[in-house]
Amino acid sequence: MRESPTAKGDPPEKDPLDGKLLLTYSEAAKALGLGRTTIYRLVKAGRLKVVHPTPRSARITRESLEAFLRSLEEEARPEGAGRSVVDRAREVLRRFGL
Repeated sequence: MRESPTAKGDPPEKDPLDGKLLLTYSEAAKALGLGRTTIYRLVKAGRLKVVHPTPRSARITRESLEAFLRSLEEEARPEGAGRSVVDRAREVLRRFGL
């Protein structure tokens, strides 16, 4: 499993994607730095694609996660806002080599 270094001697942070093609809602939330509820809302809005590898499991495709991140780059950042979702998405892309 790939790990990325953290500051001040903290244990290395595990890569939540780790080459996976399908992610749980929790893994997708961690990768984006968002809450699980937000991931559910993004799925409901059609911004993230879900597949069901088994009847009782739902997974978010890595491809749709990457497409979502790319779409954020195209959205305008409101003036005067703090750190935007676009900035966080760019950091995720950089940190996890996407």
